[in-house]
Amino acid sequence: MATFIFLVAAAFCIAGAIGIVLFRDAIRSVLSLVAVMLALSSLYLMLSAQFIFAVQVIVYSGAVMVLFLFVIALMGPVREQPSTRLRFQGLLAVIVAGSFAGLVVAMLGGVRYRAPDKGAVLSTFGSVESIAYGLFTTYLYPFELTSLLLLVAAVGAIYMSRRER
Repeated sequence: MATFIFLVAAAFCIAGAIGIVLFRDAIRSVLSLVAVMLALSSLYLMLSAQFIFAVQVIVYSGAVMVLFLFVIALMGPVREQPSTRLRFQGLLAVIVAGSFAGLVVAMLGGVRYRAPDKGAVLSTFGSVESIAYGLFTTYLYPFELTSLLLLVAAVGAIYMSRRER
């Protein structure tokens, strides 16, 4: 069962990645990126990383993608032709949503997760406290540099959208 779930999630990742590159409409590319991130979150859940699964869904698939859509809408992409709907777009959306829901239910219901390493302290393994300790001690500078990079990118996008064309 775990192999089947992995293969389905991997197929969603690959299809979403292809969609990111091939779609001409920026909005569709961002939505393909959301599909990739949701498939990655199911892979994190299979690896017994429940905290990273939740962060992936809430922060990346939610907040960061809303930011991407906001920046795209702010920059006002030039459209040469109106976007057309796919023939079976509604059916495809139902299939994708049902597949993802089925994967999550199957993983939470009966699939065995990977056991932690034998040397790991299980009382703090994957806990919010252990992640926060590593984030704010060992990885403090990369964390702060990443936040600075995101701030500069947001300011740059706003500056580019305000420029006269």
